[in-house]
Amino acid sequence: MNTVVWFWFMIENIIHFTIQISEYNMNLKKVIVLLFVFSCLTIQAQSVEMNFPHFAGKHYDFTIFQGNNQKVIYKGIIPQNGTFRLTIPKEYVPYHGMSRWLITGTTEGGGLDMYIPGKDFSVSCIVAQPTEESIIYTNNTGNTQLSKLSREQQKILFRYEAMQQSLKAFAPTDVNYPVFQQEYQNQTKAYSNFQDKLRSNSDYISQFLQIVNITKGINPVLTEKEEDKAKNIHQYIINELDWQVLYTSGFWSSIISTWINIHTQLINDPKQFAEDFRKISSKINSDVIYTSLAQRTAYYLSQKGQDEYIAMIATMITGSGKISKFDGDLASYTKGITGSQAPDLIISKDVSNKKQITKTLKTADNTSLHTLLFFYQSTDCDECDKQLQQLKDNYQKLVDKGIHIITLSADKDKAEYNNKAKTFPWKDSYCDYLGENGDNYKNYGVTGVPTLILIDANGKIISRGASINF
Repeated sequence: MNTVVWFWFMIENIIHFTIQISEYNMNLKKVIVLLFVFSCLTIQAQSVEMNFPHFAGKHYDFTIFQGNNQKVIYKGIIPQNGTFRLTIPKEYVPYHGMSRWLITGTTEGGGLDMYIPGKDFSVSCIVAQPTEESIIYTNNTGNTQLSKLSREQQKILFRYEAMQQSLKAFAPTDVNYPVFQQEYQNQTKAYSNFQDKLRSNSDYISQFLQIVNITKGINPVLTEKEEDKAKNIHQYIINELDWQVLYTSGFWSSIISTWINIHTQLINDPKQFAEDFRKISSKINSDVIYTSLAQRTAYYLSQKGQDEYIAMIATMITGSGKISKFDGDLASYTKGITGSQAPDLIISKDVSNKKQITKTLKTADNTSLHTLLFFYQSTDCDECDKQLQQLKDNYQKLVDKGIHIITLSADKDKAEYNNKAKTFPWKDSYCDYLGENGDNYKNYGVTGVPTLILIDANGKIISRGASINF
């Protein structure tokens, strides 16, 4: 073979090989794309196969938990063969948390609380009266694990409480007293070991049981003193609680309320509260969960009139960069907080409800040193009535102290507002009939009534609370 022929032979082979490589690469890309699409579909699809033949024809709701919200993600009717599928929407996949399948539209009700482990599983019950034994889970051991742990804990607590009562009922001189005492110590140790096991496992179910315990008043450490119980629960919430687990547990509000109650009723230290909030925040990576925590914290603190606590964490929260919009309860961190300049009032002066801006302090006469804003509602607010009566009873004393009173109603009915307002001894009483959506309520971040705000002569908010006793 001469040089030219050999050269063209090599060129043809190279071209043929290049074409084959190109086709291979194209096919490989197609395979990769198909695998990618399949993997995306796999990730997005998370379902529960249900088989409940004796409930055929029943309507049901399927709910998952997201912080304070119970999201009904599916409604349906059980088909005649009893087999159907519950699908988790892609925005929640993979979902690790509790769910509730609830029979609706019947007097007998029924349903099932289920742990969803972030993957597909099935649950079946072929008998008319479901029991723990007749409900069978496949590819999901969490629900049976929870039942097992709950029984183990209850067994220890039952024996502990029995020995506790025995020690109270019998004198130390009784022949059986040492036996009761020894068994009491044994169960105390058993409970401690059980709690250590839950901590060491640190899986969703172990965390969930500890959360349920708090809602039931079951302490992480066995003790008879209520103050010690509260302190133990507080330490658990601050140092050990998994907030991602709590977010999908269905007990979000209960635990946050418990934590805030311990702080406001027992610890009574706003600085310590701020430090605890900072510590909790450092454990939360999700902006959604952080926002939910800040919202619920503001809600409970506002309800209790603990605006000093809100002020202590406001800068921390507004500077976190995790909250996109400060509205609703979250407005408490940005508007009308202690130490800030009081916003101007927007007052409707005539029957046309035309708005005009009034300087908060300009409504007072020259002898007033402070302005007291009282946000209230005429109906369905017993505490409002109580605080209004105190204002009326002490009106002259407040005037003598240089305090000018302005009341701002959340009423939506003009007659209800007028009936209440005509009993006031002060002249500055206003209502725009927009409820808590009114301008002044929004500008001062008022989400619950009663709210009382005290402003000094320079227009600075010096106190905020739910009662006149601040």
